[in-house]
Amino acid sequence: MVKVNDKVYHVYNIALAGVVVEIKQGPSRTYMSAGPSQGQLLASVRLADGRIVPDIPVGDLMRND
Repeated sequence: MVKVNDKVYHVYNIALAGVVVEIKQGPSRTYMSAGPSQGQLLASVRLADGRIVPDIPVGDLMRND
């Protein structure tokens, strides 16, 4: 599980590497027959040049140990 202050990189775009500054719950994009599923976790990542990339799904991030 990715946490705030973890060094991470994006699985599909290695150039998006940095530090997680925020994790929040986003809206659900999946609808089941019993109703909407739970929302997904989104992270904001601060890159080395200082830019912040918002709303990256946590499932797309890997810890960079």
